[in-house]
Amino acid sequence: MPHFYVEPKNIINSGFKIEGAQAHYVLTVKRFNAGDEIMIFDGLGNSYKGKILTADKNFIAGIILSSSYKKPSFEINLYTAVPKGERFEWLIEKAAEIGVVKIVPLITKRSAQTDFSENKLARFEKISISASGQCGRNDIMKIYKPQDFKTACQNASENKNFITVLAWESSDLSKTLPFIFEGIKPFGANIFIGPEGGFEDCEVAFAKELGVKTVSLGENILRIETAAIAAVILTSALLCKNTI
Repeated sequence: MPHFYVEPKNIINSGFKIEGAQAHYVLTVKRFNAGDEIMIFDGLGNSYKGKILTADKNFIAGIILSSSYKKPSFEINLYTAVPKGERFEWLIEKAAEIGVVKIVPLITKRSAQTDFSENKLARFEKISISASGQCGRNDIMKIYKPQDFKTACQNASENKNFITVLAWESSDLSKTLPFIFEGIKPFGANIFIGPEGGFEDCEVAFAKELGVKTVSLGENILRIETAAIAAVILTSALLCKNTI
């Protein structure tokens, strides 16, 4: 059954409402109507089974029949340079689908994209919400405003219960993610992905001073979005193994 996002303020006690474009989408595109059961989520980890009582073209009201709570058992945060064009939107969608908790766009010395308009950020949020609905997440991946590389490294390295890794094409090929994770059981991970052209040596040196681990993703040079998704999937598998 489709899974629709409803703002927490619109889920009150045993009732819910859906307004505007989302109501139009549910009724017109997905063809739900009064009397139908529907699955909704609030982006905070809660999922609800509801029943539509009244439906107009831009408004839905219903009752909650049951609820459940589910959030990721571990946290993966992605700090990434921004690829050109629509590739970042693709990255946002796929990162949300595979469980990334937040994306922090990076401003590095070789970054091509260093800022976003409010309209762009709003569009990115819509993509994240849509991806959560599609894949059955009950939470929503957050997308932050761009941060400069040094600030991002300092923020990420503050949480000592997390492992922080930086994908680097000059890293020893033996320093794979399984190698980095060997013998440790972190609560989560911060992953740094560089721009086209890679991180500069001074940036890597700065990260290492803060305890960030450089890691190899293999012999080939990967695009930003390819490297990001590959690193997240591998890290997720390792964190899943640690929780068993």
